[in-house]
Amino acid sequence: MKRIEAIIRPERLGQVAALLESAGINGFTITDVRGHGSSPQATGEYRGHQYQMLVAHKLLVAVFVEDDELDTAIAAIAGGATTGKPGDGFVAVSEVTATYRISTGVVEPTTP
Repeated sequence: MKRIEAIIRPERLGQVAALLESAGINGFTITDVRGHGSSPQATGEYRGHQYQMLVAHKLLVAVFVEDDELDTAIAAIAGGATTGKPGDGFVAVSEVTATYRISTGVVEPTTP
């Protein structure tokens, strides 16, 4: 089992969710995040003075998938998130060694 974490533009969430759902992946978690990276810095204005915003608002989408679903899930996320401009985000994949169902207390080790 794998955990996919993707940092994406907030306005691309609809496209990412639609492509994940069409790929048969219905469950994911979304977290509001802020970061500083390769995105062009936006400017703001306060009382007539402009300033540069040092952090950008992004979303972190986390998905747990079986090993055989990994490529499909990454393609769905990347396909929905891309605009072709700097700051589209990135995808990270990590191994999950076990999951625990809180409601039942069942430990479900994953198979490598």
